[in-house]
Amino acid sequence: MWTDLDRAEARDALAEFESSYKALEDICFPSDNPDPFRMQIILFARERDFRQFGSRFAVGYFMHKLPSDLEPAPTMVMYGSLEDHVRLTFQHELAHHFVAQSIGPAPAWLSEGLAEFYSTFRVQDGYAYVGSPLPHRSFLKRTSWRAVSDGSFTRWLIPVGQARPATELIHLGRPGFYGRSDETSGASRRRVVLNYLSSWALVHMLMNGPEPYVRRFASFLEAASRGAPVRQAFQQAIGDLSPEQLERDYRNYLVGPRLIKKVGPYTAPPPPPPQVERAMSDAEVHVLWARLKRWQRHERAWAAAHLEKALAHEPGNPEVRFWRGRLWTVEARLTEAEQELAAALAARPTDPRYLMANLMFLSTLWRSHAITTDEAMERAAPLVDRLSRAASTAAQLNGVARYRIAFGELDEAQTFVKRALKTDPSCASCYDTYGIVLVLQGRVTEAISAASRALDLLPEGVENPFIEARLRCFRAHEQALRDGAPTHPEDCFKLLME
Repeated sequence: MWTDLDRAEARDALAEFESSYKALEDICFPSDNPDPFRMQIILFARERDFRQFGSRFAVGYFMHKLPSDLEPAPTMVMYGSLEDHVRLTFQHELAHHFVAQSIGPAPAWLSEGLAEFYSTFRVQDGYAYVGSPLPHRSFLKRTSWRAVSDGSFTRWLIPVGQARPATELIHLGRPGFYGRSDETSGASRRRVVLNYLSSWALVHMLMNGPEPYVRRFASFLEAASRGAPVRQAFQQAIGDLSPEQLERDYRNYLVGPRLIKKVGPYTAPPPPPPQVERAMSDAEVHVLWARLKRWQRHERAWAAAHLEKALAHEPGNPEVRFWRGRLWTVEARLTEAEQELAAALAARPTDPRYLMANLMFLSTLWRSHAITTDEAMERAAPLVDRLSRAASTAAQLNGVARYRIAFGELDEAQTFVKRALKTDPSCASCYDTYGIVLVLQGRVTEAISAASRALDLLPEGVENPFIEARLRCFRAHEQALRDGAPTHPEDCFKLLME
């Protein structure tokens, strides 16, 4: 956690986050996994500082990584403390993690319905409670939509008759659930809100509703946790129900009272003390503020100004040089970018982030026709060798695998991508890479399965045209094999295009 709260308040806030995590894990997602979920928290003491990054009405927001970071790092940005609406977002994102860990990739309605359901989890007076109403959206017996603002968030009141049909929701794909990224109309936003609320209501019925549904859903979760494909396990759990019966029971549940379950008693253990506690330097603060912006249009000037201030405080800090190099790359100031990235790497020659950034910079040079493909690969080779020895995260191991593919070293590529998937089984880009290895090995059906899993693992609302194009390429390759037509599986992989 990074914060400008004083030391005592910072410790209290961190303890509250840790306690919320531990309670949700203990009560709802017990596991023998020794590795805790890691989430970065950026906690501003003052609202006016937070408002420079958050929207006008937000009390906090979640990102799967800071905008210009190289690797995924789940991050919450907020101000003050873990108040109700910040807690809602925090626990929603924790639930996504726990669901992915327990049952793997899930369809959008199920993933979001469970995340919404557990977002209201709370511990009070020695007991835990699940199934509380959502404070920001609700079905009501009315005929038109209404948005109510309380100054910190907007609450949607939605006619119950407009709830998505249960069977339609279950078969809704990701694009239909989240909408397209270029859709910004009010109607599109309302569809997404309706999808979230309808998913929450359906999951609520399956978790806290009539006993036959609770029993069926528990059976489904058990099967999925043992490795059964989620869609298949769910269909087996409810397959003997007619769509008409499911829809009738769902509609009845929407207009009836919904149970809040009391679970317990429960007392959270005291959170562990921080492993490391230190004051941030002035340079570190300016670098963090630069990283919080998206580096689009005027935001680049903001970021550049803060990086200049960081440089003034610590001219020799390799982290400052690294981020200046990253920003200059975005600005297409390639000469300065190369100098900064090289300086950072010279100071820390085995830092995997710096090695990855320099490899990505070679791709930028190649795309801008500053160097040829042969030059790019020749310069990349020693960097990849060093990264091979230093890589530890899924993104780093996956980066090595992709370059090993480009070098024609499929056995080494497979070794590294399997290490990446062992490190992070939810890594979408790792499954994408694994699909490339498989198709180049002639294992086309397995490649299609890997690419499909990669799409399923993408974070909520995130699109990846490269993975989608790769899956189309795999399927076209499979069809060409059936037709006896010429095939070119290597066309499915263009490392330096990414």
